[in-house]
Amino acid sequence: MNDEKVEIATEETEESQIAEPEAAAEAEDMEAQLADYKDRYVRAHAEMDNLRKRFDRERQEIVEYSKDSLLRDFLRVYDAIEKSIQMAHEHHPDDESFAEGLKMTEKILLDILKQNHVTPIETKDVAFDPNFHEALMQINREDMESNMVVDELEKGFMMHDRVLRPAKVTVSQ
Repeated sequence: MNDEKVEIATEETEESQIAEPEAAAEAEDMEAQLADYKDRYVRAHAEMDNLRKRFDRERQEIVEYSKDSLLRDFLRVYDAIEKSIQMAHEHHPDDESFAEGLKMTEKILLDILKQNHVTPIETKDVAFDPNFHEALMQINREDMESNMVVDELEKGFMMHDRVLRPAKVTVSQ
């Protein structure tokens, strides 16, 4: 009986010695697989976070710039009011109340534009910048440096950090 116990113990020891390397290899495979799954999870989570941020940015841009077409149409109304003020001064210099009414309307429109983050582009005493100005004419001016804005023919406007409409100007040569 002792021989049987020794023989069984020897068989179990041999089996456990054979099973240990297999179990160790299996454990290593499982750890590698776990590390791979963990890495995939972290990457997927980061990708989802980046996607969420990008969608938030795009949504914000859509909200900010969705009105630009309508605001451009308002700029045409502004141009008409501005021309009306000039014409009132030229053709009806005595009727100051009429011109004053037009100026009040212009101010209201400019306030509405400002509430929508639309601001005029500066053209007085600035160098010509094709990002903000559209040169319609060039004039030889001895009293000015070359490439300076001489006159503004049509007011330009910015919306946030974008040009809604470039200023149409005359530039010195």
